[in-house]
Amino acid sequence: MKWEYKVIIAEKFLSSADSLTVEEKFNEYGKDGWEFAGVLQKPYTTLGKDPKVDGDCIVLKRHVED
Repeated sequence: MKWEYKVIIAEKFLSSADSLTVEEKFNEYGKDGWEFAGVLQKPYTTLGKDPKVDGDCIVLKRHVED
């Protein structure tokens, strides 16, 4: 089984220009087959290494046909 992932910075997901609630936004993604997979939190920067994400992110996934 193959999966496709979408990672959205939480601030952009929550502060979009549209007037949808968080629940409505998830339902819109769900209509396109996206399922909530989890949250990726931005780690604290340590030892001079930059984190690979710009902020907390919402992770969505959907099944991809082989």
